[in-house]
Parts: sequence; structure tokens; C-alpha cells
Amino acid sequence: MRWLLLLLIALFSALANATLYSNAINDGGWSVNSSIFECRLAHQVPFYGDAVFLKRAGEDSQFFLKPLSERLKTGKASLVSLPPVWKYDTEKVDLGYVAVMRGERPVKLNSRYAERLLTELLDGMELEITRQPWYGGKESSRVAITPIGFRSAYKDYQDCLAGLLPVNFDQIKRTSVFFGSAKFDDLLPKDRKKLDNIVLYAKADPNVTEFFIDGHTDAVGMRNDNLSLSEKRAKTVTDYLVSRGLSKEKITMRWHGERYPVISNKTRAGRAKNRRVTIRLERLEELPSN
Repeated sequence: MRWLLLLLIALFSALANATLYSNAINDGGWSVNSSIFECRLAHQVPFYGDAVFLKRAGEDSQFFLKPLSERLKTGKASLVSLPPVWKYDTEKVDLGYVAVMRGERPVKLNSRYAERLLTELLDGMELEITRQPWYGGKESSRVAITPIGFRSAYKDYQDCLAGLLPVNFDQIKRTSVFFGSAKFDDLLPKDRKKLDNIVLYAKADPNVTEFFIDGHTDAVGMRNDNLSLSEKRAKTVTDYLVSRGLSKEKITMRWHGERYPVISNKTRAGRAKNRRVTIRLERLEELPSN
């Protein structure tokens, strides 16, 4: 009972100097949403909203706050890692100041910060973000993220990470592969990897319904020859995708010769960018918003 008394004293002391949003000694409110497209580890903070760790397929992890309504003033908030009362021999760790902005995600941190926060929680530390309220109150607002119940949720989150796709839709919905001068069958390994990722994603996402494949050339040579060359390039890419399991019925193949350069053909670098095939994916609907 002594530790409970100490905890209550600490809480009352904090409340005397700030508005504290915390789960206190409850079960923690951790939850995990898993899919091959994204992994989300969220902590529900009573009367405040959610603290979220998120990793989308093909992207770095991130951490953000998602409040029910605006709470924190724009500027800089302090971020600290605090030991629970029963770890009386452990000191708090000052993790620095983080930016606070207006919007649905007032605090948003990059992968390095996110991984550090996960480590602190795994060590049993509580995280606190402190900032003055936006409405000008005298007392600071403190958002606490508890380690209670974290470990089991974190294991599920790690299991989700292991099953993520290597790319997400935004990364592949507009893809280009490039060819050497006058070439049409010289797919480079890095471009084959791009096409493999398109097939892998399309097989996993039934909402992808159409593929538009467009062949292009630079302006070197005769126009009729370039038109034929752009067709051969588009066919090379189409055949590769179909050989990897993409449905040919979903593909629309087109070729344009030198008609649509993305940059001037006056330089070698410009011509190299124009010798391309573009792949555009269409979806029925987007994945659920975050």
C-alpha cells in the first residue's frame, strides 16, 4: 500500500501545477491495428485523445498525438521520460523539446524519436509531453503515456511489422523505368525491382483495378522509328508484369514516341529521362485514413 500512497501523492502534486491527462494506474488503454499495409500502436489518453506509433509499408516509423480537440499551444513542448514511483532509484530522462503545431497532429515526431520513445516505454518508463494550453491558461497541460499494458501490445506491433509489404500505394502509383539509347529490352535490376514491387502490391490490394503503361523515347532518330521503339518498350514492361502474375486484362498499353518529353532533349541527361515507360495504377478507393 505504501507505493500506492506515494503514487497518489505524486499525482496530486502534479495536478497542483498542471492539467494532467493520464491513465494513472489503469490498464493503459493500448491497442494495435495490424495489416500488411500499415501497423498502428495506439495509447488512449482519457479526456485528451490518442498517442500513436505508426509505420506504413515502405516508410519510416513515426509518432504523433491525435487529440479530441486542440489542447496545446503552438511552439515547443518538453518531452521527458519518467520512472514509475516504485523505481525510486531511477532518474528521469530529459528528451528535449519537440515542435507543437496547429492541426489534427499537433506533435509529430520522426523515426528516430519514435524508436527512442518505444525503448523508454519498454523499459517501464512513462512519457510526458508538457506545454501551455492554447487558450492561455496559467497551468501547463501534461499528456502522459503510460507503460502499463504496453509490452503485450508492443509484441503484437512487432509481429505486424514483420509482415508489412515493402512499398505502399503512394510509392508505386506512378512509376517510371528507363532504357538505354535505341534499346527496348534492357531492363536494369533496379527497374525489375520496381516492377516486382508493383506486382507484389497489386496482388495484395484488390482495390487496384487498372494499369496504364505508356512507352516514350527521346527525340533522336526518325519519328516513325521512335513510335515503334516506344511500343516495344511498353510491350517489354507489359510482358514482364504479366510474367510475374499481373492480369493482362487489367492493363492498357499505349505508346507515344517522342511526343511527350518530361524534359528537354538537348542534353544527354534529358534524353536519358525521356527514354522511359511509365506505369500508372488506379484504385477503386483509398485505404482507411489515419
